[in-house]
Amino acid sequence: MDITEKIEEAKRSDSLLLLVFYADWSPHYEWIEPLVHEFEEPVNIVRVNIEANRKVADIYEIEIAPSFVLQRKDKVLWEKTGKVFPGELRDVIEMFKN
Repeated sequence: MDITEKIEEAKRSDSLLLLVFYADWSPHYEWIEPLVHEFEEPVNIVRVNIEANRKVADIYEIEIAPSFVLQRKDKVLWEKTGKVFPGELRDVIEMFKN
């Protein structure tokens, strides 16, 4: 299943979808995985390498890694580019999970 199919499948559910846009060369790459791993239970997480999946990044107008997009179905609820702290992400997920 490719990235686009994963995103479309996640959008069909009522669960939150967190798109994590990254690049292997980014100095932030190492802290992203432990951060998002904590939230894999309550949220569908799709990791998008902006170099390997340029079309998907373009759809979301992502130019910079890391970037995060939280959505439910087709509605974007929250976006952030740059470093995200665990408490910040936890608060955002809690705010939108119901």
